[in-house]
Amino acid sequence: MKTKWTAPLLGLCLSAALFTSTPAAAQKPTELTFSVWIPQSHVLVANFMIPWAQEVEKATDNRVKITFLPKPVTNPQGHYDAVRNGVVDLAFISHSYYPGRFDLMKFAMLPFSGNSAQSTSVAAWRIYDKYLAGADEHRGVKVLGIYGHGPGGVFTTKRVVEKVEDFKNLKVRIGGGMAADVAVALDANPVVKPAPESYELLSTGVVDGVFFPPESIASFRLDGIVKNATVFPGGLYADTHAIIMNEQAFARLSATDRAILMKLSGEHIARMGGKAWGDADTAALESLRAKHVVFHQASPQLVADVKARTASFEKAWLDAARAKGIDGPKVLQEFHADLKQLEAGK
Repeated sequence: MKTKWTAPLLGLCLSAALFTSTPAAAQKPTELTFSVWIPQSHVLVANFMIPWAQEVEKATDNRVKITFLPKPVTNPQGHYDAVRNGVVDLAFISHSYYPGRFDLMKFAMLPFSGNSAQSTSVAAWRIYDKYLAGADEHRGVKVLGIYGHGPGGVFTTKRVVEKVEDFKNLKVRIGGGMAADVAVALDANPVVKPAPESYELLSTGVVDGVFFPPESIASFRLDGIVKNATVFPGGLYADTHAIIMNEQAFARLSATDRAILMKLSGEHIARMGGKAWGDADTAALESLRAKHVVFHQASPQLVADVKARTASFEKAWLDAARAKGIDGPKVLQEFHADLKQLEAGK
């Protein structure tokens, strides 16, 4: 028996065939939202997070699309809970903004630890991934990567810091974490505020200076305000950040796309974030010198005095690590060995 193919019947069959053969690439992508609490023109967003998101989209053949929200969903400190609770799918956090929550991460923030953002970032990720992830300090979220900034220094509007006594009662904006610990140990007067508020604090005289890496002086438009900088070998302090993801959002991805995302995370994120921050440090130093900011290299005596006043920080970290069943001396030894190799270009 022959089927009589009328025009309407033929059209229905063709439509059904087209529907069932729609390629996966043409299906609606999984959309992920990313909230940042710094301007999208900041080097960390423009030169790192957005290019990273584009890599993810390309590698997944656009099955995963990451959209950066035009405004942050909450204040800087609120981003951890915003990701955990599903208000947003992705964000970055500064570990120093959460006192007492990420004590184990301080291994990468101790004074005089690292000379470049990229080496510190890669070494920090390796240690975190190998030894610290199991301690579950980031519970409730998926950690995609860890990265950190370059050596932190002291930038002031008027006062010059050349000896340890110059820190006494110096009002400095800090984000918290190790910078706060250092400020207290040096008898400074710390003012804990998010980085984006630094311009107002300095320009109105609320603070005398800031603890920052060079990049942040330029990024937050402070290079026209600060007049002096005191820098230390390995940095006076450091900070680390994490790119975090909502666990349910991660689970929504296909197994293939989860594997792609993780391949582009971890040390890949550490290298991208560290390079963006390090390149910006180099550019900022040139800009600051062009604007006649006076740089003071910390003298051996100042370095020795700061080391003496902050010597207890390493012991405190070792105690915290021991309480979590972590071999602290082994971790620190490996971290510094990694730093040495990375800084040597190996």
